Amino acid sequence: MRRVVPLIAALALLAGCSQPTDGNANPGGSTPTTTAAGRTSESGKPSATSKEPTKRPKTINIEAVDPCTLLTEPQRSEFGLNRPPQQGGVPDKESCTISREDRKYFVGLVTDSTAGVDDYAKSTGKVTKLEVGGFPALLIESTTELGVSCSVPVDVSDGQVVEVRASSVGETDLPTLCQVVQPVAAAVVTNLNK
Repeated sequence: MRRVVPLIAALALLAGCSQPTDGNANPGGSTPTTTAAGRTSESGKPSATSKEPTKRPKTINIEAVDPCTLLTEPQRSEFGLNRPPQQGGVPDKESCTISREDRKYFVGLVTDSTAGVDDYAKSTGKVTKLEVGGFPALLIESTTELGVSCSVPVDVSDGQVVEVRASSVGETDLPTLCQVVQPVAAAVVTNLNK
C-alpha cells in the first residue's frame, strides 16, 4: 500500500498539470459553461455563468464531506475494493484512495470545492459529457507514463465537484477502468443525494 499512495499522488499531479490545446474539450461541440473572471458567489467561491443555469436535481454542498465516507462498506465490497480507505492521495484536495488486494486498480474519491466541472473539461484526455443520477458529469480517459485512469467528475453545485477516478499502473486497461468507474460514481451520487 505504501507504493500505491505515492503513485496516486503522481497520477493526480500529472492529471492536474494538463492544459487544453484548443480550449474545446468536447469533441464536435462547444464548452458548455465558462467561469467568469473575477465573478464570485456569496460564499466567495468562483461562480459559473452560462446562458442558462446548470440543471441538476438539487444542489449539494460538499465542503464538509469526508471523501472516505462516500462509499459504504457493502458498496466497496461490491466493487472489489477490499482494502481499507486511506485519506489523501491528491495534493491540496480532500481525497481518499481505496484499492484492491490484487492491485488490479484503485479508486480515488475527491471532494473539490475549488473548481467547477468546466475546469475538469479542460483536461487533455478524452472528455465525454454524461449524466450521473441527474447531475451533469464528464467521463475523462487519461493515459500517462505512470498508467491509465478513467474519471467521472460530477457537478454537484456551482464551483463544487465530486470526482471518482479508477486508475491502474498497468494491470487493467482503460476501457475496463471506464466500466468500473461509472457504477462507482453512481453509488457515490446516490449516497450524497440521501
